Amino acid sequence: TLAGRSTAIPSVADAAGNSMVELRAYTTHGTVTLVGVAVAEGGQVATTAAALSGLRRLDMVGPDGRLLHATVVGIDRTSDIALVEVPDDLPVPTFADDVTLDDGSADMTLTAAMTSGGTVALHSTPGSVTGIGGAIPSGPASGMPGITSSSIPSRQAAGDLLLNSSGSVLGIYYGGNSTQAGAPTFLPTQLVLGVADDLRSNGRVSQGWLGISGSTAPGQAGVAVAKVKAGSPAAGHLQPGDVIAELNSVPIRTMADLRGRLYVLPPATPVTLSVRQGTASDD
Repeated sequence: TLAGRSTAIPSVADAAGNSMVELRAYTTHGTVTLVGVAVAEGGQVATTAAALSGLRRLDMVGPDGRLLHATVVGIDRTSDIALVEVPDDLPVPTFADDVTLDDGSADMTLTAAMTSGGTVALHSTPGSVTGIGGAIPSGPASGMPGITSSSIPSRQAAGDLLLNSSGSVLGIYYGGNSTQAGAPTFLPTQLVLGVADDLRSNGRVSQGWLGISGSTAPGQAGVAVAKVKAGSPAAGHLQPGDVIAELNSVPIRTMADLRGRLYVLPPATPVTLSVRQGTASDD
């Protein structure tokens, strides 16, 4: 766990800070520093996968500054999420679903870095949510939902955390150059945790699907169904023009939000949809 702090941070971020670990990835492209956050007991941490491309060796930076070998448990390229096992049983923080957020909600980013003196510097940057559930437009996780914030991580290291005002983890840092207006993007924790569970249990993600095409309904209020694939789970239940408002009682904001929530459900899992009549969008 983290030892010593050289930067004062809000007390609500303490628990999340103790759940972070600095990783060093030695790849065919060079050395990359990234951050992992505990998602399960036993040193199971999640981070983003793109930085691990061409990986030759992965280390954890220990509390005393020593490099300790870490192991990749699994990588999901579609969501750009990786599960790593480190030799330190980090405490698991509190996670929050982005359904609890509104645009403008107060948040903060949290960066952890090992100093040359063997202590960990934690740095928080206050900000607010600027977008929820929008599709990531490019990069490995293209089409997956993201959270954007005015809070830019101080190091902009892959895996830096986004916290809400209570210190619960909302997401992990994906990147700032693949989003609207250059705002930093975070992969939401409901996606991170679901993918991590699949990687830990099965070594891969067996994604759920409905078999529809559509778009975000006008006003960011659900998903307007454009087409239903014959023989799909949605066939006979949905039709063009329907608007999916909720999935398992969780409000759906966007098409990317629906995709992300379905992605971590095993195939053949029963779901409950709240549907209203509407007009499918051509956007």
